[in-house]
Amino acid sequence: MAAKFDISGTDIFLRDLERMIPSDTNVDDALKAGAEPIKEEMVRIAPVGATGNLQKGIKVGGVRTSKNGRTITVGIHRRDIDLSAKDGHYYPAYVEYGHGGPRPAPPHPYIRPAFDLKKDEAWKTVKQAVIDQMNSKGL
Repeated sequence: MAAKFDISGTDIFLRDLERMIPSDTNVDDALKAGAEPIKEEMVRIAPVGATGNLQKGIKVGGVRTSKNGRTITVGIHRRDIDLSAKDGHYYPAYVEYGHGGPRPAPPHPYIRPAFDLKKDEAWKTVKQAVIDQMNSKGL
């Protein structure tokens, strides 16, 4: 369960930034740096089960280009988590949101709270990483 977050204004900022900076400046590295504080907080507050696979599966994905600009994911993808402990079931969403059924479980949010706590730090990190790259090139 990877979460995509849109920090409002980032698409405009990145579009304008890409017009201002040389094409060899790697904005993707700045996005990856900005995703790290959210990932670290997500790992810190994620519930720990018997295997610890939920925390181990939390990763920063690759930067992709979409119609809305550049995106990066932070969270758990099916390929990043050992499903053998849960009989092949992908369970991170059930942890985040809870579930009904014969053995209902309450929600234990760790994705949205991590984003809410660290989005400002993430944004500052992205901006600073781009500024640092531009300064290192003498711009």
